[in-house]
Amino acid sequence: MINLVIGQIIGIIGTIATFISYQANTKKKVLFIQTLATLLTCISYFFLGAKSGFLLNIVCIIRNVIFYFQKGKSTKNTITAICLAIVMVILGAFSWQGAVSLLIIVALSVNTVFLSLPNPQTLRKSIIVTSSLILLYNVFVFSIGGIINEGLAIVSSIIGIIRYKKR
Repeated sequence: MINLVIGQIIGIIGTIATFISYQANTKKKVLFIQTLATLLTCISYFFLGAKSGFLLNIVCIIRNVIFYFQKGKSTKNTITAICLAIVMVILGAFSWQGAVSLLIIVALSVNTVFLSLPNPQTLRKSIIVTSSLILLYNVFVFSIGGIINEGLAIVSSIIGIIRYKKR
């Protein structure tokens, strides 16, 4: 019971950190704060017993650090992302907890590849799909912070798509 409470509190703090990251004015600041938020999400999943979410978010932390230090819009970014996505699939299989694991494996590996692409509208559209899958995962592992976080990500992506739609 105490693990559940600790996991929920840390997850909610992670959601707050994610929300704060959306307010950052540079990509590096966004990635830095997102990395802290992902670390909190990772710890939350650990306390909730969500093995796949825990392991795959460790890879997300590594991904964020790599993207933080990468320069430009080169194909090197996409190759790195594909390699990280493959690692996610392997770790997802290793941490398999049934069909529910498939939700986060697909979502985070696909999201990792889309993060490496230069078009923000493409990323926003992919977030609607990937965050929906992660939202479902969070329902199954009962992560209140995760549910709120992915709901906000979906709404924010929809607003961004509408706001930056080519006229």
